[in-house]
Amino acid sequence: MGVDNTELEEVYKDNLEGFFDENSETYESLQASQAKSDEDIKDLEETHLSMLDKTASFITGDKKVQAFRLMSTRWAGTILNVAIGMAVSGGVGAIAGYIRSKGKKEAARVFSRTVKSRLIAWGAPKLAWAVGVSVTVALTYSDVGGMIAKQIDKRDKKKNNGYIDI
Repeated sequence: MGVDNTELEEVYKDNLEGFFDENSETYESLQASQAKSDEDIKDLEETHLSMLDKTASFITGDKKVQAFRLMSTRWAGTILNVAIGMAVSGGVGAIAGYIRSKGKKEAARVFSRTVKSRLIAWGAPKLAWAVGVSVTVALTYSDVGGMIAKQIDKRDKKKNNGYIDI
């Protein structure tokens, strides 16, 4: 039995609030926020793992050498949604309204610029090439940041693993 979505949402909500809270140890630190998210999710998953699952993981040797994991696609999507929302000066809920008012072409231009600047700030400029296609695909979804993160994950070093790897 896996981790409940409401529990995951609570972890992401708490970590996102910490990212923007000046009194938090993870304030404006992507690495600290991602590490805390990973730790909280790992704790959740460990509570939900049955002995059989742990044994199967041990037998199959599930731990493999990974590329450097910058952050999970869910966390990246959340941060991208906030960044795009701030770029269109209306918060996260304003993204859909911005697309309707400005059109997909203008929205794609602004979103691409915002996402590229975030990737460069995160130390992943080599992934910026995937932004154009990612934003175009993402504009048809309600979770624009999440879809952009998934599209980048499709094109990074370890494809489709749920993390943005560099």
